[in-house]
Amino acid sequence: MSLFFTSKSSNETEDHYIIIEKIENIEIRDYQNLIYAAYTPLSEADRNNSFRNIAGYIFGDNNKNEEIAMTSPVVVKIHKKNEMNFIMPKKYNLDNLPIPNNKAVKIYKENSNIKACIRYSGYSNGKIENLKITELKRKLKKHNINHKNDFEVLIYNSPWKIINRRNEISVSVEYNSKKMEKANKNNIEKTYLGGGCFWCIEAVFEDVIGVTNVQSGYSGGKIKNPSYKEVSKGLTNHAEVCEVSFDNQKIKLEDLLNIFFLTHDPTTMNRQGNDIGAHYRSIIFYQSEEEKNIITNFTKKINKELFNNKIVTEIKKFDTFYLAEDYHQNYYKENSSENYCRFVISPKLNKAKNKLNKYYK
Repeated sequence: MSLFFTSKSSNETEDHYIIIEKIENIEIRDYQNLIYAAYTPLSEADRNNSFRNIAGYIFGDNNKNEEIAMTSPVVVKIHKKNEMNFIMPKKYNLDNLPIPNNKAVKIYKENSNIKACIRYSGYSNGKIENLKITELKRKLKKHNINHKNDFEVLIYNSPWKIINRRNEISVSVEYNSKKMEKANKNNIEKTYLGGGCFWCIEAVFEDVIGVTNVQSGYSGGKIKNPSYKEVSKGLTNHAEVCEVSFDNQKIKLEDLLNIFFLTHDPTTMNRQGNDIGAHYRSIIFYQSEEEKNIITNFTKKINKELFNNKIVTEIKKFDTFYLAEDYHQNYYKENSSENYCRFVISPKLNKAKNKLNKYYK
């Protein structure tokens, strides 16, 4: 495998798809036309040679002696005898792409397609891949989305990367976004909650039964489109909050409030543990008088029963939610080995899932 480690070609990032919708921890993606350089191993023992064969092609073993930038991810098509594929950069088409000298390397085009993808971290192997395939099948069935059996493994990181590795399982699906949107839109509501770092709030809520999406952002302040730097310096009066989308046929607002109050300390003003500042304040936003009454009554009840009337949570009328920068989204699941995730978020999340297990998948 020395070829892999001495590559002169940089790993090139290109957007090969558009996200249509996020359902729980699944992304529904519209993939554009892709051109693959592929190698199909001759046997189980030959699988380790897959990368070597394709790598030779992109490092110049072709009729033009041309180096081709390696894009991310590497794709392993489980349904095609573990065929390994490199996605060719967008500047190429079937006419201008160099021809492999190695006849075992095949070039072909895959037309645009709708796929469902589920992400996981760490090193990937057959056992883990089968578990993720099973999980993906179960969730697609839950949401009445039909799929083919063309499962693929998407590997984004080089073998030498030890932590925060990104892998995905994808499969083609029958998906009509307008039909599904019409079927679901009447059940979906949103609530906006802040209880310290939004990485924690996101991690707590994204695996809750009935929650369809969680996004991190800012609300409750005085300027438009704030940046994380401005918010964290206390220049905007915004709080770090999460927009929690949920299916009201599967979970009620009162249940979400119960999870919220039991997974952070609502009795400390502008502070959660070592996270100090007004942007870390405990806050709930209401969007109607009916919602205000539900939030106020629930807060009074739990304040009296569990918190000895010490709750300082702010209840405020909702104005605007500003989406946080991309690197804040899905932060815990993509960075679970980072120190903050390991020592702050993981204990909180494990405690929540043990204590409030009826709410979790």
